[in-house]
Amino acid sequence: SAALPSLDGLDGAAGRPGGRLRYDPSCGRLTVEGALTEGDYRWLLALCAPSGGRAELVSALRELRDRSSRHVGEDDLESLETFARRMRGEIFFAERWLIVEGQADYLIVRALASAIGYDLDEQSVSVIDAQNNGSPEVFAVLARALAIPWVAVFDGDAQGKKYIQTLRNRGFGDGEIDRLCFTHGEGDLEAQFVADGFAPELREILARSGVRGAAGLTNGALVKKVRGHKVACAAGLARRMRDDPNLARRAPEAFRSAIGRLCWLK
Repeated sequence: SAALPSLDGLDGAAGRPGGRLRYDPSCGRLTVEGALTEGDYRWLLALCAPSGGRAELVSALRELRDRSSRHVGEDDLESLETFARRMRGEIFFAERWLIVEGQADYLIVRALASAIGYDLDEQSVSVIDAQNNGSPEVFAVLARALAIPWVAVFDGDAQGKKYIQTLRNRGFGDGEIDRLCFTHGEGDLEAQFVADGFAPELREILARSGVRGAAGLTNGALVKKVRGHKVACAAGLARRMRDDPNLARRAPEAFRSAIGRLCWLK
């Protein structure tokens, strides 16, 4: 809620679509249930216009919008109750979050950070494989509500673009998304591995896993085969990265950029 003087038309707040607003003229207080929608925000700004759009009113509304954007809805809370609190409770003690899609990403990013001397545990960074624990946007919404700095890495394929769109739908601006979200330029993680020159290591890992003819796979066939052995291949690469810093230098740029951004987040 926010203090707001009586304005012409403000008594109709309760009748707005969605029923999120109510205004108490006796104490001059406007209350929004949940997040203030863009439509309601612009309607309120329009009510201020006849008074010259006084700076203090506009400032109060902007501050109300920003505070309400940290609202976490019942559906999100239910999802978080199921995944974050029961399975990954340690994330609430972290100072920063790195959100990735799945288990393979989780393995690689932890190995990469260790290889370049950025210990995630020492830096109080929690890596969240959101695909296995709900959905990325839910954790971004929770991070916003708790004022926890975060970054995210997504595939550059259709699913990754869908995740980016869900963040926009939850009120994250394009500038914020550009600053905090990184995507693999070659599409999914498997294609990115091959593009980054990990084909020899991947063929060896597949061969050790019992995949016949792995050594002779073309790059295109290799990508498809790795998709079917995603976690095993990521685990194999993660072990090699920890032992050989030169491999870490070839790790996907999106992961390296996200870790670099973490260093500056407060």
